[in-house]
Amino acid sequence: MSWWMWLLNLAGLIALIYAFYMMDKKWSSRPLLLAPLLIYVLVSVEDLLGWIDLMEIVPGKGGMRALIVIFSLCSVVFYVLYIFDKIADSVNRHVDMKTTLIRISMAAAMCILFFTLVYMSIYKLFGGVSFEGDNLGQDPLSQFITFLYFSMATFVTVGYGDVSPVDNTSRLVVILEIAFSFITVAYALSMLGTLRQIFKPGSDRPETYSTEEGEPGTAAPPHERKHFTR
Repeated sequence: MSWWMWLLNLAGLIALIYAFYMMDKKWSSRPLLLAPLLIYVLVSVEDLLGWIDLMEIVPGKGGMRALIVIFSLCSVVFYVLYIFDKIADSVNRHVDMKTTLIRISMAAAMCILFFTLVYMSIYKLFGGVSFEGDNLGQDPLSQFITFLYFSMATFVTVGYGDVSPVDNTSRLVVILEIAFSFITVAYALSMLGTLRQIFKPGSDRPETYSTEEGEPGTAAPPHERKHFTR
């Protein structure tokens, strides 16, 4: 890849980060959910059109596999941090539970769509050695529907078995989606009320009680006080 293409991609990445930053500050943080998806799509399109050659950047197919897994891991960390940030933000800004659930659901939906595209790209790059199953699809639309179904099934039920990952790259990416599903559904959503209490300011401060003389202080709780009889 020539130097001007490197410069163009770097400038585009900086512009994209700045655009997301400004949207987060002035409008809404929801466009941030598109960041991993958009970056992955743009890089894949550039490679498809021959503008860049990822095989020249990374050492062979092994490097490509490692790059996909690392980017997927970074994306999962991004979505998890986004979810917990919104839970904390719902307490600090007194956002209602409905809005918080919508934000978490949007993050989960974007992550499912992101993994759909990752599965498609793995299948395109490495073919039948990555996934096996009946009727995976011959055209891009059929493959998109197949892997969207597989991504949704993996997120909700850990899969039905009709589509299976058969190499280490696809298995590692599936593990990442299962981990994200566990953190989102089994932890964040089921413990949403508890997490809101944890993020609530002052929730870790000791409870104060009034002393027997009526002055405020940090006297012992009632069950720890000593009672004397005259």
